[in-house]
Amino acid sequence: MRYHNPKSGFEIDLGHLDAEKRRLFDASQEKFRKNVSWFEFEQVFFSYSSPIFSRAKNRADVLNEPLFHALKDMWLQLGIDQGFVADDRSEKNARPPGPHRSARRGDVAASRPSALPRRRGR
Repeated sequence: MRYHNPKSGFEIDLGHLDAEKRRLFDASQEKFRKNVSWFEFEQVFFSYSSPIFSRAKNRADVLNEPLFHALKDMWLQLGIDQGFVADDRSEKNARPPGPHRSARRGDVAASRPSALPRRRGR
């Protein structure tokens, strides 16, 4: 069994999933196809009660899980499709420059350093 997202180009092998994770994947695909709210998808599949987190011993186990990467790709695609996440794969969704965009460090004129001493870390 493979997961493939033609929009993002992401593809991963999920052939070794156990029954519980396969049910989770099937449920995620159903919600993805129904275009559920981006926030609902996140709450259902990325909560700590989700099977992907409940059996993990540590965070590295989750991050190395192929199912996690498939769920993350679906979640990001929903965010892009619903307008919550910028699609950096193309320039068509880029915001045009304007007076209300956030300033980047290179856009800000250099000023004199403060006369106050810098605060040291503890």
